[in-house]
This record gives sequence, structure tokens and C-alpha cells, in this order.
Amino acid sequence: MIPALPGDIFREGQVLNNTWAVEGVLGRGGTGEVYRAKSLVTGRVVAIKALSAGFSGDGGYLELMRREEAMRDILHDAVVRYSDCSRTPEGHVFLVMDFIDGPALSEVMAERRLGTRDLLIVAHRVAEGLVAAHARGVVHRDLSPDNVILRDGRVEGATVIDFGIAKDTAAGAHTVVGNQFAGKYEYAAPEQFDGKAEPASDLYALGALLLAAARGEVPFAGATPGEMIRRKAEPLDVTGLPEPLAGLILWLSAPRIGERAPSAAAVVARLDALLKGAEAAPARKGAAPRPQP
Repeated sequence: MIPALPGDIFREGQVLNNTWAVEGVLGRGGTGEVYRAKSLVTGRVVAIKALSAGFSGDGGYLELMRREEAMRDILHDAVVRYSDCSRTPEGHVFLVMDFIDGPALSEVMAERRLGTRDLLIVAHRVAEGLVAAHARGVVHRDLSPDNVILRDGRVEGATVIDFGIAKDTAAGAHTVVGNQFAGKYEYAAPEQFDGKAEPASDLYALGALLLAAARGEVPFAGATPGEMIRRKAEPLDVTGLPEPLAGLILWLSAPRIGERAPSAAAVVARLDALLKGAEAAPARKGAAPRPQP
């Protein structure tokens, strides 16, 4: 947890909805804060995402919170579990979710380099979470190292969080950000720059995420809009990375969707084989040949 500030939405010891006792601040962002809290009834420890007052009255941001809370229908150990969305008497809207005790992948990669096998395990866990989300018609579209938490610091406990700008792919469904760009440029798939997001977009982000973790730095996406678009049309630079990691990253992040991994389930299957040591550089039916950087 981080030190409290006078302007924080909630204070330590404050009880929300006669149930959640606030224990401290986990993080702050542009629209609100995240707190650690504990149930006075069951003792369950949770994370609470709270919107600042100015955003708690904004219909667009409220819709994002409602959509994120709707993710509670996705039940998988690799996806954070949501449980409730409430409003305080003062008007602050907050979201209750599981507290994942562990560092973000972004924190780990800033401190040390993960080995190839560890990265493959992280990829396997994230892909399993994406299978569950995509089966519900939900595209994360903001997958990045700071949205993957390593539960108890273990790569086997990698968990996807923060579905705040997730997109429902069901016919006629939309989010408040609609078809506009959503996500972080460095990890976004080329089609997201055209306002499109689909399951394959999350797979691209997974590839870029693995590249960042392997190198210990955020991939350079370009300094200008034109350069960003040009770079997104090219394969990611995996120079110096070992196999099978390099081939996996290129398969996940092929600029053209038709050459990308066909589904999260296919990624899980390939990683199953890799982690069992069945093959060094798998070539599955329907998989694209490795493009040249």
C-alpha cells in the first residue's frame, strides 16, 4: 500500500456499505483510486476501485464501471473476480473485486528478467484467462504488463485484471468508448488504430507484453501518429530472443489478423506443447510461418 493523502476519496478505517473496512490505498489514477478493504462479516480481503466525485456523476464513466462489474460472470482463476458495484451516500461509485496479492508484471520486469520458461507460463495463464473472457464475448483490449498480477509473486499465479474498457463483441453491443481507440499504444494491435477490437487484438497485446517482459522495457511504438501506424504494420523486433519465445511472440503479434494466432485456445494448446517440451518451435495447422523482422 502507499501513503494516504488528504484528498483521498476514502480514509483508513472507513466502513463502506456497513461491510467493507478500508485498510489503505493501493494506487491512484486519473479518474480515481484503488483501495484494499476487508469484510467485517466474512473477513474476505478485496480491492475497491473508486471513482472521483467528478467522474461518479458522469454517465460515461458509470457505464464503464457497470460493464467492468458485469465481468463477474467470467469465472476463471486467471481472471480477477468482480462482485459488486455500489455508491456511497456522498455519491462516490465504487467497484468491489478480488484482491490479488502480488506484484504486477510491470514491476517484476523492471527489477529482473524472467526466463523463457517463466514467460511461457505467464503466457499460458493469460491465454487461459482470455479463453474464458472471449467465450463470453468480451475483449479486454488494454492488456499490458501492469494489468497482469503475479499472485504471491508466482508466474503460475498470473491473473488478468482491469477490464475497465473491455468491449462486448455481441451484435449491437458497445462500450462508452464505442469504436474509438482504447488501450495503450505500445501494446495495441494495428486494427485498434482503426477503432476495431476483436479477440485477436488481445493476442497481439499478449505478444507485445511478452516482448516487453523479455527485454525489460516497453516496446517503442513511435513518436508520431504516422510512425506508430508504420511500425504497427511491421512484425515486432524479436532480435536476440531465444526460441521458442521469439517464434511465439511473432505468431501472436503478426500485423495481419489472418497470420496471427487463430484463437486464445490455440495459444493454450501451443503453450501446452512447449511447456511439456514436446517441440521447440511448433508448426500447427493454420499457424502462419514465422515472418522475418
